Amino acid sequence: MIAIAVMMFAACQTDPIENSKEPSITLYDVVAELVYPAEFAPAEGIEIVAKNSNGTTTTASTDSEGKASFQLPEGKYEFSASDKRALDGYSYTFNAMVSNLVISESTTIQLEMTGSRSGQILIKEIYAGGCQKDDGSGVYQFDKYITIYNNSDQVATLNNFGVGMANPFNAHASNGNYVDGVLSYADQGFTPSANGIWFMQHPITLQPFEEKVIAVNGAINHTTTYSNSVDLSNADYCMYDPEVLANTSYYPAPSETIAVEDYMKVCFIGLGNAWAFSAICPGVFIFNLDETIDPLAYGQAEENIYYPAGNEGNAVYACVKIPNEAILDVVDIFSAEHLDESLPRFSNTLEAGYTVLTNKLGYTSYRNVDKEATEAIAENEGKLVYGYAKGTVDANGASSTDNSGIDAEASIAAGAKIIYLDTNNSTNDFHQRANAALRD
Repeated sequence: MIAIAVMMFAACQTDPIENSKEPSITLYDVVAELVYPAEFAPAEGIEIVAKNSNGTTTTASTDSEGKASFQLPEGKYEFSASDKRALDGYSYTFNAMVSNLVISESTTIQLEMTGSRSGQILIKEIYAGGCQKDDGSGVYQFDKYITIYNNSDQVATLNNFGVGMANPFNAHASNGNYVDGVLSYADQGFTPSANGIWFMQHPITLQPFEEKVIAVNGAINHTTTYSNSVDLSNADYCMYDPEVLANTSYYPAPSETIAVEDYMKVCFIGLGNAWAFSAICPGVFIFNLDETIDPLAYGQAEENIYYPAGNEGNAVYACVKIPNEAILDVVDIFSAEHLDESLPRFSNTLEAGYTVLTNKLGYTSYRNVDKEATEAIAENEGKLVYGYAKGTVDANGASSTDNSGIDAEASIAAGAKIIYLDTNNSTNDFHQRANAALRD
């Protein structure tokens, strides 16, 4: 609903036409004010359109108080405005419209801006399954990474960014989160992160359509040892906190190109010397806690620790409760070998499906392109690369691909701006890609 308050005041202006037989036109002072939800301040420079019933339009821009001034003749008008904002990793689109408003006096109009929220910072890619060693002796799986992406044309600043992984580590494992077939925390307002959380030491900013690579294991060039692997020496951030997790197979000293302040710290409440990020089917989520919260103290506080039913007090199963309102994006991955045994690890308000991974072959879970939204960007004309052919076909003949037909990485290299699908359903939003995007 758009709420409109109209307040009258006396002043009006006339525009006499001297020495003319034409009747004078009376112009009324009209102030249109945009009213936002409490957490959003008024903005300067937002265009408000006043459209007369005869089809004439007049525009004016708001001042720092969110007010725009018009001088309009008597008539019936429609007023409208739109605004886009970014806050805490989400994009907001605000709109207001009022129709059939008769202007016959000087008037102040308040237009209530009603907004819709969409994901701004998304998980673009998860590379977790590893690759084959060069000599054929087995699989190498210490080269995992996550790519996050600003899926909007607004700058995004995250003051308290973190990464979590759902419990159990594998979707097909014995799951104490289900009671009588129902996910026990589905309506509790939180999601448990297995064995703790990783968090940034400082705020991070992503420009429109910018991505950041997070090295989960080994912020080094893995291809020097295993040619099928990936080069993470130029990752933007890395999970590295050797004072807490000292397993050098998972966490070798990062490349010198990665600044120390870009090492993520861990709040670890489990057992062992590494965060057990599943190489088969991780359930990954990213979040942005309120900037007033200390992530380490939060994760260690007893009231924020969760145990699956039947494992109360057992540190092996300890999880940190992350408020759902702080979660930016989630991806539930099921193992291709264990689909029938797998269960969702997120409430369906966060994730309504899953994507499938065949591990050990260098495959990656990659987000699909929103074809309509991407093609609608005028600047993309002539820059989009079609004929995408980097999906996979498994041993049973099941195929996985991006049905948009757009090769996102090739298009980005050509200067295009990509908007990815975000339906909160990984079945729709993701496909299995034959190679990690960092290998393109």
